[in-house]
Amino acid sequence: MGWLAPNRRPVVLAGSVAGGLVGVGIASAVAAAQTAGNWRLGLGLLAAVIGFLAVAAVIVTRLAAAPRLQRRGDQLLVRVGPACVEQLPLDAVECFFLGSQPLDHSGSPTAGDDPAFRVGTLVVRVAERAAKEHAGRWTARGPWAVWEDGYLVIDGRWTEPLTVETVRRVNGRLAQAKRSPVMEGCRSAASAGGCGV
Repeated sequence: MGWLAPNRRPVVLAGSVAGGLVGVGIASAVAAAQTAGNWRLGLGLLAAVIGFLAVAAVIVTRLAAAPRLQRRGDQLLVRVGPACVEQLPLDAVECFFLGSQPLDHSGSPTAGDDPAFRVGTLVVRVAERAAKEHAGRWTARGPWAVWEDGYLVIDGRWTEPLTVETVRRVNGRLAQAKRSPVMEGCRSAASAGGCGV
């Protein structure tokens, strides 16, 4: 179950493109089956190309629809980009809080004093000891989230609306996950040298 949903607009857009391509591909295949000669070959090739594009659009839609935060056992999965996921041990995640990031006119992050825009972010605070221990491994950067100074910053343009209620809900799920039997078993194993952070 996802903790933080994606922005639905890109998902709907990608799904509409995929649906349109499927419809055109089917129409091309039907037309190819009902014609003869060179037209049949041309329409068959068109149907194949559109079919390939439709499959790609369906894959993009599926990736865009994936939750940005998700728990799997004792790990928190943070989707950094369409095909990149950062795995954090739940024990290492301390909390989530709202932040913001300055953007220039093109929508790229900027360090200027007078940014053109600001975008809301969800910041994942990681225990300092875990951040130091995994400093070389936790370096993922993507369009949806980046590591900055030991914090994982999730770009709000690619998530459901980031509100105080959203942060409360996500922090509540984190607290509940840390109290779950899987985590209790992990803490017991950690004292014996297993389930390390």
